[in-house]
Amino acid sequence: MKQQFDPKAAPMDARRRKFLSGSTSYAFLASLRGALPVGAVFYEMAEAFAATEAEKKGKAEHVMLLGCTESPNRWPNGKLSKEQSNITGIAELKEFIQEESKGKIYVDLQYGGTLGSQIEMPRKLQQGVLAACAASTQNVAAVAPVWNVLDFPYHIGPVENFWKLMFSKDINDSLRKKSEQQGVIPLCVFPQVRWIQLRKGLGFSVRAPEQLKGLKVRVTGSRLEQEAFKILPTNPTPVGWGEVYNAMKDGTVDGIHIGPGPVADYNITEVVGTQTDVEFMYNSDAVYVSTGWYRKLPPALQEAVLEGAFRAQSMQHDVYEPYLRDQWGIRQSSPADSVYKKLSIDTVYLTPKERDVWREYLSYERNKAVFDPLIERFGKAEYDMVKKVASTSGSVEKRRWWKA
Repeated sequence: MKQQFDPKAAPMDARRRKFLSGSTSYAFLASLRGALPVGAVFYEMAEAFAATEAEKKGKAEHVMLLGCTESPNRWPNGKLSKEQSNITGIAELKEFIQEESKGKIYVDLQYGGTLGSQIEMPRKLQQGVLAACAASTQNVAAVAPVWNVLDFPYHIGPVENFWKLMFSKDINDSLRKKSEQQGVIPLCVFPQVRWIQLRKGLGFSVRAPEQLKGLKVRVTGSRLEQEAFKILPTNPTPVGWGEVYNAMKDGTVDGIHIGPGPVADYNITEVVGTQTDVEFMYNSDAVYVSTGWYRKLPPALQEAVLEGAFRAQSMQHDVYEPYLRDQWGIRQSSPADSVYKKLSIDTVYLTPKERDVWREYLSYERNKAVFDPLIERFGKAEYDMVKKVASTSGSVEKRRWWKA
């Protein structure tokens, strides 16, 4: 039986490997060469690690070049993780695929956007010029539109329902297969609930949709997010992620709609005054592999990729609640030394009655004229299957989704 990842008991060598996995660039090594004695120690460790990785790559029969835009060392003093929240599990995925393939596949993980943005990389996968990438489902939806079916407001429900989707054979045979046909195959998906954050200086917190009237809220390229904020009494305003901090600071936008983890990752918390746990949509970050690259692998190695993905998806499930509670600090029971508990941000936790108001405001029944054409456009069969699986009773079962 494979051992499950325990964030509080991760062995030192595993944590060191995760640190070094993002630290083997020549620039990084050069910076350590002239540092204090401890820097020399880390330089030697990084140099040795780089040599080991080069050896693994040289022996591999296939190289999976995997790009991501984030940093593995954003939180050097993180209680449970040093990486940015939206790449949780990516270093483990690399190790798992290499282990399951017995070294025949080497995952060349490149951080920091060196292979392109989250808009550019999915297109490269679809074109077959890049093997794999990490990107949000909202960004991938630009090339694989079926992913929009996850974004209908309150369509999935609590995060337990999201995990049911990820381990479901029915979802594999519908949504995942449609995504594969559209050029990208999801390996593992890490969901983060989206909240509404308002900039400092507005002087109020949001508890009801009507309080958003007239506010400029930043939206992504997600068609469903844009429609949701048209239904809500707001002025949806597209702003590139790299410009969000300044847009909030100078008042170009009054609010944003994003997971609290990424808001902290990019220090946007400095310009946030209040936040509300509306949670009608997920900030879902995933690792995808190119359909073309994957199909060229022998069947045994295709299975190794999926087995590695299953292990990574299981790990993401296991660390989800500890990370949100103990590191990011967005639960009411979070410890005082977690990220958000140390910030002077007014956090609103909606009561069940208040959440029902939001759910009704954005409901399918109330907005059929808006949603029906989009359901048909993005995939009614997949939309219906998401609802069916998300609504099943019982707890989450970790199952290999590609097997009966």
